Amino acid sequence: MDTATGPRCQIDPRAHRDALTVPGPQKLEGFSVWKDFVHDHFPWLEHRNHCSGRFSARVTTHRVCSFEFATIQASASEVIRTRHLAEAAENGFVKLLWQKSGALFLEQDGKHCSLEPGEFAVCDTVRPYRVGLSDAATFAVLMLPHDSISGWHYLSSKVCGTKLTDVARPKVAFEALTTLVGLPSETIRDEGESVLQAVQSLLSASIQQAGGVSSDASARDARLHKARRHIVENIGNPGLGPDDLATTLCMSRRALYLLFKGHQITPAKMIHDIRLERAHCCIDDERNDHRKMTDIALDLGFSDYATFSRLFRARFGVTPSEHRMRRRFAKSPPVVPNG
Repeated sequence: MDTATGPRCQIDPRAHRDALTVPGPQKLEGFSVWKDFVHDHFPWLEHRNHCSGRFSARVTTHRVCSFEFATIQASASEVIRTRHLAEAAENGFVKLLWQKSGALFLEQDGKHCSLEPGEFAVCDTVRPYRVGLSDAATFAVLMLPHDSISGWHYLSSKVCGTKLTDVARPKVAFEALTTLVGLPSETIRDEGESVLQAVQSLLSASIQQAGGVSSDASARDARLHKARRHIVENIGNPGLGPDDLATTLCMSRRALYLLFKGHQITPAKMIHDIRLERAHCCIDDERNDHRKMTDIALDLGFSDYATFSRLFRARFGVTPSEHRMRRRFAKSPPVVPNG
């Protein structure tokens, strides 16, 4: 049985001006071609071909900042993330599935569901899961970082492997994304952030409802989102800190720390995480290859390159320069010896 695995790069939904990729539709003929596509877009998966004839697929992929959005029609098949592959993957993502035709089977955390057209489900890529498709099934998949969904670390074990009971809000979110990626590139860069924020809010509300989150918890999550937006909007300010966030949220410093403690994070860590994710996205973007690492660090509010490099390595396992070199090497064509 054919299998394939591979690494995945981190992306950042807030870096909407730093990354924009909207390739056209692709027709994939043959299971090996399908595996290569999945390796490039959704790695660290095993593959199983359940098609009795020749395997084929049609895919349309879009990357708007850190949102990876694809529509896929494929022959009967299965993808599996084993425990070993989940541990090997560099980063975790929320994966939302919208069934458009045919049937899809999802299993995670001992729970499973079958999706019919118009239904939605969610899984977490940090843990093992399995997705199976009926022949010629069509579905849309959206991958976004964990912190795009308020309270995800609490909700993940509750909602993964089950259908979302709320259909209206996910449908609006997916349709908004479908409309967005069909617009000219300049329009996406100029207007995309507001659409992505709306999509985040809709999906967070739907997943919170599925996880039984109370209205009080939703209000706390809304304040955390406001804090995150303030950080993004002031990312270049090296003096950004808890006092700024407390003022923005109209609360005391003590109340701010209690709010963040409820989400198992501190204000300083959120600021560092957002800066590091933005930096990772900037380095991944070829248009920034001419920029010095020190300039990227200073633009994102780091006080100096040494601090930036130390934090980046602690988060991603490599220095910023090493990460850039790895990306360039990975994209370089293999050297074929003469003779």
